[in-house]
Formats: sequence, C-alpha cells, structure tokens
Amino acid sequence: MARKTNKIIETTETSDDQTEIGRTSFRMFLKKYSIMITILTIFYTVAITLWLVLDNIFYLINFMIIGTSIGLGLGLWPVLQKSKKHIARKVSQVLVGSYMFFGLGFGVIYLIWGYLEPENMQLEGFWFWLISGTFAAGVIHYSIAKIFGPTLFGRGWCGWSCWTAAVLDLLPWKKSPGRKKMWGYLRYVHLALSTILVFVLVFVFNYTLSTTRGVIDFTGYYTSQGGTHLKSSLFQIHEFWWFLIGNLIYFTLAISLAAILKDNRAFCKYVCPIAPVMKICSRASIMKISVDKETCIQCRACERACPMDIKILDYSTRVTSTECIQCLECVNACPTTAIKATFRFDIGFKEYLRVQEAS
Repeated sequence: MARKTNKIIETTETSDDQTEIGRTSFRMFLKKYSIMITILTIFYTVAITLWLVLDNIFYLINFMIIGTSIGLGLGLWPVLQKSKKHIARKVSQVLVGSYMFFGLGFGVIYLIWGYLEPENMQLEGFWFWLISGTFAAGVIHYSIAKIFGPTLFGRGWCGWSCWTAAVLDLLPWKKSPGRKKMWGYLRYVHLALSTILVFVLVFVFNYTLSTTRGVIDFTGYYTSQGGTHLKSSLFQIHEFWWFLIGNLIYFTLAISLAAILKDNRAFCKYVCPIAPVMKICSRASIMKISVDKETCIQCRACERACPMDIKILDYSTRVTSTECIQCLECVNACPTTAIKATFRFDIGFKEYLRVQEAS
C-alpha cells in the first residue's frame, strides 16, 4: 500500500514538474515573440473587424497579407544570428512593399475578382479619398499605418514596411554622418505643398476622386461603384499616373540625396512628407526602445548603429524620440542586451539627435 502511495506521489510530482516546464516554455515563447504576436493580433483584428463591418472580404485579405508579411519578418528576427538579423527586416520590407506597390498601387490584387483598379497610395491619394468622404483605400491605409497606428507601434511602418525605404536600405551608405541642422523642416514644406496641390485641384478645378479612379474589367460583370469609370487601358486611369509619377519622383530624389549626403535615410529625415504626420501620434507610442542603465556599459554601439541619428543614451529609460523607426538595429548592436523593445504607456517631448557640426 505504501509503495502504491509513493508511486502516486511521484507520478503527481512528475506531472506537476512537466506542467511547470510547459508553463515556463510558454512564457519564454511569449517573451521571445512578443512583438510578432502583438503585430499579428492588431492586424488580424483589424482585418476581421473591417471585413464584418464593411461586409467586404477584400479587407480581410488585404490586412491579413500585410500583417502576416510583417509578422514573418518579426518572427525571423529573434531566430536569426546576430550578423543576419537584418535579413528579417528585409523580408518584411520586400513582402509588404511589393504588395503595397504592385498589389494596391497597380491594383493587381483585384485580379482575384477579375478586374484591375490602381490606387494612389501616396499622400495625394489619401487626400482625394478623404475629401470625397469615402472611407476606403488610402484613407484606411493612412489611418491605420500612419495616423492612429503609431500610437501602438510608433514609426514601425518606416522601419519594416515602407517600399521606398526598402530600396534605400539596400544602398551602401548605411553609416549616417549625422543630421543636417534645420533640414528636417523641408518635410513640413513638402507636406504643405502636396496638400495645397490637392485642395486647389479639387476646389478650384473640380478635379475629384471620380476623375482619378478607373477600372479595367476582364469579366464583363463589373458593377460601377462610387462613379468609378470603366477604362480600356491602364494608361487612361489617373490613379495609376499619380502613383507611378509620384514614386518615380520619390525614388529619384531619395537615391540622389542618399548619394550626395552619404546617408541611406536622408529622404526620411529631410523630405518625406509622411514623417511629420507619423511623428504626432508616435510620441505616445506604446512600443518604444528601452535602455537598462544598470546593464549598459556606455559603449554607444547602439547610437553608431542607429540609422536615424538618435542619441539613445541621452534618454533616461525609454527612447521617446519621434524619429525612431523601430528598426531594432540598436537592440542588435548592444553587446550587453541592455536595450530592448518594451510595451507601456509614456510620452516625452525631447529630441536628442546627432547633428553635424557646421563646417
């Protein structure tokens, strides 16, 4: 009887140990992939919500593609070796950038339903859709990724998803020489000019969303929506030209600036009109880089690795700079794991940036 009792106790203890090991493994998994899980949860929730509310399966497909693409990159990041972690971000940039550029910009995703409808995913496209009062296309994209989304993940879009940055990060000038003082205000000028251009076209010349939109139907069953006109050629659709010409200008300017200033991210720092928009809500971002001062050895490897010239160690604990693009290069560069991406609410208003000395 005593032997049976002892065996039962041993079995129970073994079962408890296995349960505790399982719980520990699960907690370690959650900690290791916390960023990936958070992003996937956000995007899948948005996908399902918009699908059900707007009764359009396109939104389910659209946001699941974007969320899965970003999640794949974030999932690879903790798995890859230190020297290869940059590949994780490249994967995300290429997947999301390709989908946004070709799938939405050129309208290829709509071939699933038998038609082609380009969408201008540039700032001007957002304004055309917003002014028309249509909650779709660029309005939804900008609202989630660039206006309200940054309250959750900061300027993570700039680091992991922007199709312009995906090309710029392949250029050879990865070590930033520091910022040009006052040049950052050019972004606000660009934002203002782009906005004024659209408002003048709409309210002075009556150039509206219905003018820019167009569809090429391959089935013969397309039903016109919101005044969208059927076209026989892609080149007849103004949305296509807005998107194509806008991107040609962006890429030409971005690559030229990178070469002249020897800085891959020069376009992001000085010209991109979206940065000022994202900076507003990213200040209150829940996800921020955190520095453990007790573990930090003040080697400043993190600051040398930062493509946005943020003086990371000047912040007391969490980096509240709105220039942070959540690229995690500082996390990877830290030799003591003192730097991590953490989640909690705080807000700060100081920008500590490395600026070039006037020559």
